[in-house]
Amino acid sequence: MNKSKIYRILFIALISLSYVAVNAQDNNLLVVGDHQYSVDEFNYIYNKNNSLSQNPLSKEEYIPLFVNYKLKVLEAMNQGYDTIPSFKNELEYYRNELAKPYLTDKKATEAVIEEAYDHLKYELNAYHILVKLPQSPSPEDTLAAYNKIKEIKSKITDLPSFETMAKKSSDCPSSAKGGNLGYFTGFMMVYPFEKAAYDTEVGHISDIVRTSFGYHIIYIKDKRPNKGEIKVAHIMKMYPQNAPQNVKDEKKAAIDSIYQALQNGADFTEMVKKHTDDKNSLSTNGELPWFTTGRMVPEFAEASFALTENGQISAPIQTAFGWHIIKRIDQKPMKSLDESRDEIEQKIKRDERAYAGKMATIARLKKEYSYSQDDEALTDAYKIIMENKDKNSDDVLAMMSSTDYTLASFSDNKISTEDFADYLKSHKVVLSRINEKSYENHWNECAEEKILAFEKSVLEEKYPEFRFLMNEYHDGLLIFEISQKEIWNKASEDTTGLENFFANHKDDYILPERFEGTIIQCNKKKELKEIQTIISAPDFALTDSLKDVISTFGTIKEGSFTKGENALLDQQVWGIKSKIKGDFKYLLKIGDLKPLAKRELSEVRGQVLSDYQKELEDQWIAKLRSKYNPVINESVVKDKK
Repeated sequence: MNKSKIYRILFIALISLSYVAVNAQDNNLLVVGDHQYSVDEFNYIYNKNNSLSQNPLSKEEYIPLFVNYKLKVLEAMNQGYDTIPSFKNELEYYRNELAKPYLTDKKATEAVIEEAYDHLKYELNAYHILVKLPQSPSPEDTLAAYNKIKEIKSKITDLPSFETMAKKSSDCPSSAKGGNLGYFTGFMMVYPFEKAAYDTEVGHISDIVRTSFGYHIIYIKDKRPNKGEIKVAHIMKMYPQNAPQNVKDEKKAAIDSIYQALQNGADFTEMVKKHTDDKNSLSTNGELPWFTTGRMVPEFAEASFALTENGQISAPIQTAFGWHIIKRIDQKPMKSLDESRDEIEQKIKRDERAYAGKMATIARLKKEYSYSQDDEALTDAYKIIMENKDKNSDDVLAMMSSTDYTLASFSDNKISTEDFADYLKSHKVVLSRINEKSYENHWNECAEEKILAFEKSVLEEKYPEFRFLMNEYHDGLLIFEISQKEIWNKASEDTTGLENFFANHKDDYILPERFEGTIIQCNKKKELKEIQTIISAPDFALTDSLKDVISTFGTIKEGSFTKGENALLDQQVWGIKSKIKGDFKYLLKIGDLKPLAKRELSEVRGQVLSDYQKELEDQWIAKLRSKYNPVINESVVKDKK
C-alpha cells in the first residue's frame, strides 16, 4: 500500500464523521438544500467519535463540527470529487476489504482455528497407504482407485499387515519404510489427510480418505503432546547418500574424534569452525533455526528433543546425510491459542480449510434466499458440452447460452445457461478436459460466485454497521481530497500568504522569559552538599560520567524551563514563593535566565504553517456556510438526549 493510501486511512480514522442513513421520519438536526441529516445520524457520529476523544464535548459543542463536516462533503461532491475514477477505485478497494468479514461465517472460521490449534497440540506417528489418482481422473479412474484401496484395507488386521501391504501396494515413497511417515503435526499434511489422521484413535486405521493425491488409509501408531520448538547447533560430518561403507567409516571415525575432544573440554564453537561439513550453518557457529519435531529428519529431531538442558551435547547420531553432534541452545513450549492465532490464520489461508467459513456462509445464504437448482437443465447443459467437445470452445458455449435454461434461482435472481457459459469462458475452462466431476465443481463454483456477489451488493441494506463504515470511508476520502486543495496545499504553496500571516501574528510566537541550563534535584541535605561540592570545582564540566555520579543522588534535567513549571526553580529564579509540592526538597541550577525574545519565521515555520492552515480552514468554512445556508435545529438534540 502506498504512502498516499496510508495517509488517507489515518486521516479517515482521525476525522471519521460518517454519513448514516437512518429513519427518514426522525426529526432533522440539519437541512442543507435538498439534503437532510437526522438527529439519529448525529447521535451515532457523536457517540462514536466523542467516546474516543481525550477531550469529550457536549452535544451542543459538537453540532458545529458536524455541520462543518457535512458542508465539506457536500462541497466535494458538488466539485465532482466523487466522480473521479481514482476515488471510485479506492472506495471500491475499501469496500472489498470491509466486505470480507460479512462473506465468511465467523463461527465456522473460529471452529477451524480451534480445530487447527487442537491438532497442533499433538504429534502423531502414522503409517499410510496411497492409491494415486491422475490429475484429472475420470469416473472410471476414481472408481478403480477406490475399489483398490477398499480391497487393501480389507486385508489389514494390525500394524505388521499394514506395513506389508504398504510395501506391496502403496504409491507413496514412504512405502519403502512400510508406509511410516514419522511424527507430524497440524499443517504438515494436506488438510483432508490431517483431519482423518487426527480423527483416528491410536492403534486404529482411518476411514478411506480422498485428497488431491488420491485415496489413503492411515494407521495411527502413537499420539503425544507437542514438544514445542527447539534451537540447536550441530557439528556435521557429511557423506553422500550412496557413499561406500569405507567413506561412512571415515566420517564415523572423524565424528568420534570430535566428540572425544568435546568431552575433554574443547570449545564447541571452535570445533564447529574447524570441523563441520555443514557450510550453511558455519556462519552461525553451527546454529540452526528453531524447529519442531516434524521439521527435521526423525533421527535428528529425536536426538535434539532428548537433550534436557541448554548447553548439553549429544553423542554422535547418524542420519541419511551423515553424522552429527548436537548441542541444545534453547527450548520453548508450544504457544497458547491467543499467541498462535495470527500465525494459524495465515496458514489456514494457504490450505483447504480456508473455505470452511466461506462454505458455511454459502450454505446459510442458500437457505436464506431459498436457493433451488434445476438438475435436469444442468444435465442438458452438460450433454451439450460432452457432445461437442471436439468443436471450438466459443461455439460450444454459444450453443449452451442459446438454450436459455434457468439452472438455479435464489431470492429474485436467476442463474441461466448464459451465466454459466460466461463463467466457464471467463475462468478459461478447457472444455475438452471436462468430466462429470469437474463439471459439477465448476457449476458449484459458479453458483457460489453468484450468491456471494448478490450478498455483497446488498450489504448496506442488510447491515447498518457496514453502511456506516462505507459512508465513513466515502466521506473521509472526499474530505481528504478537497482539504488538500483548499487548505494543505494552498498553505504550503502560498509563501507570501504564510509570511504575511506570520508578520501579523509575530506576538503569538514570542519566546518567553526562561531559564536555560541544567537543574539537579534531591531530597537530603547531605546529597545537596555533595552535589554542590562537585559542581563548584574550578574545572567542573558536566560530562556523561559525571551525570551518572550525580544521578545517584537525585535527578538531572537539561533544557529550557519557563515560569510555573517547577516550584523550586520558580522560587530561586523568579522569587515566587509557593508551597513546595513534589518528590524533591532541594534544587541546584546550572545555567542562565534568558529574556523574552521574538523568533524568526525559519525558527517556528512548522507551528506557523499549522496556524495558517487553521485560518484558511476557518475562512473556507465561513464561505461554505454563506454559500449553503445550513438550517440547524438544535432543539431536537436537547429533546433526544
